[in-house]
Amino acid sequence: MNDRMSDPTPTCRLGVTVTPRRPGFDFEGLDHEVPRAWHPAGIGPTAFLEALSAMAPVVESFFIDDARRLLPRIAEEAPRAEVDAFLRQEAAHASMHAAFNRVLIRWGVPVDASADSVLRWLAVVDWTPSDLRSAVAMAGEHFLGEIGNAILSRRELLDGVDPRITRLFRWHGYEEVEHKAVLFDAFHAARGHGLYTYAVRIAGLWIAVVLLALALPSVSYRILASAGAAQDLHAWRGLIRFVFGRGGMLRGRWRAVAAYHRPDFHPWRYLDNRRFLSELRDTIIDPAWEVRAR
Repeated sequence: MNDRMSDPTPTCRLGVTVTPRRPGFDFEGLDHEVPRAWHPAGIGPTAFLEALSAMAPVVESFFIDDARRLLPRIAEEAPRAEVDAFLRQEAAHASMHAAFNRVLIRWGVPVDASADSVLRWLAVVDWTPSDLRSAVAMAGEHFLGEIGNAILSRRELLDGVDPRITRLFRWHGYEEVEHKAVLFDAFHAARGHGLYTYAVRIAGLWIAVVLLALALPSVSYRILASAGAAQDLHAWRGLIRFVFGRGGMLRGRWRAVAAYHRPDFHPWRYLDNRRFLSELRDTIIDPAWEVRAR
């Protein structure tokens, strides 16, 4: 085997292994056992977390499509293996959130309408060149890795939430951190490094920022409206505090956007939280999930 075919990715060199898992969470009866505003801080944080779940299958499909498009352009075995594991993780995320979303639908949450609105935002990217679409997906995975890190490191965000919901979000957050660099590694394995890939990467970043800034508030509003809280200032204050307040989910995430502009940026170089993942593994991951995924 030649050296090129056996070169590890930056993620591999750090000893990070992207591992497919199939949890098989069961949400049966959840809609009868928890209140509609299931987050202790009220309907605002509930709506934001439900927005993340409603968007998940569509967004995961976007990432899956891009990863599949990149695969034929990658010669090296290491990034190809990472992409394969990534695809299986993303499929599990879409499946588990779809199961949770069925509970939301029974509550009257407009999951399908929300997904359709996200598809319309993402359709803008379909008109862009393939490399730019990959750059948008790559930046999106960087953001999701940041959200995953917030969910894992700021445990108070999910304090008091039903354990079944907490486990879904913490497992998803764990795997988003674990595979946060896969599309980054794959894109550069396919297109190399240089001024062109840097320019495309930054353009993709800002398209992703705009899409996220449009989609998340829009879907959150739809969900609040379905709960009769669209004009409830207390609900909106709770949502904003949950997202941007002290210890909030997106508090300080501007650093992730700023760091992305560095020519030598890599997701693991920006935030090396391998030790954190290792420490949390036994509290979040059931080894049996990995057996089911083989």
